[in-house]
Amino acid sequence: MNFFDFDERTFIGLGITLYCGAFVYGLTWLIKKRKHRKLLMLSLVLAGFASQTLGLFIRGIELGRCPLGNPFEKVQFVVWSAVMLYLFIGPAFRMSLLGFFSSGLAAILGATSLFITGWDVSYHRAASATSGWVETHAALAVFSYGIFGILALTSFMYLLQNYGLKKKRFTGLFPILPSIVQLDQMNRRLLLMGVAVLTVSLGVGAVYFRSHLSDVQSAKIVTTVALWLAYTILLLLQRVKRLAAKKFALSCILLFVLALITLWPVTISGRGETESTPTQLTPDRD
Repeated sequence: MNFFDFDERTFIGLGITLYCGAFVYGLTWLIKKRKHRKLLMLSLVLAGFASQTLGLFIRGIELGRCPLGNPFEKVQFVVWSAVMLYLFIGPAFRMSLLGFFSSGLAAILGATSLFITGWDVSYHRAASATSGWVETHAALAVFSYGIFGILALTSFMYLLQNYGLKKKRFTGLFPILPSIVQLDQMNRRLLLMGVAVLTVSLGVGAVYFRSHLSDVQSAKIVTTVALWLAYTILLLLQRVKRLAAKKFALSCILLFVLALITLWPVTISGRGETESTPTQLTPDRD
């Protein structure tokens, strides 16, 4: 039996299960107030990431394109992007607790998209989907959502630390949180990174769509530009120090929730790509 004969959803499901395992392990450690093995947490997340990557790779091979054509694929790509970003910045900045929150976010979003089978709808390939410009535009846009997801997590951690300092809580979760200064710096860097990636995505999309106006979805343009504008305004307000750190963190969390809502209009092709029949995508195999 060929290794790639396994259903790609099996590998994705295994990845989500490992993310759940990492989250449960971290939660158990927090409840018992014991030190956890950082290497074990990292290993579970890394193994989950590898399995999810393989599943998405197989799906992409079967489709002949980047798998971003329905809500299931888009949510999985956001999860994959967020976890990949954690694997880069978590160990580098000694933010082991970010692994706990990242695995929780990955488990919730990933499991939701797996269990709601109606999200994995079949779709046909529109003409614009053959363009490398369009696929690059879509991949960068959804990757920026992953950045904004990690930003929402570090913002939540900032609010927790801020609460702990004000209430003088020095037990449980609070002592192991990164410093409030470090979290504030991380939030600003992540916001700048996310806005930069989304800006490039819009620029790449404009290169193609300006000469293929018939392929442009109005809902896609409105939601993506509106999200970019909201994050850009937030970035400018933060840069000129017109927004308090607490309100800034709250805004980052709220905007990520809105970003998840906008995933549905954001597709990689023109009108009529997704079929109306909510049947699970089952590509033909030899």
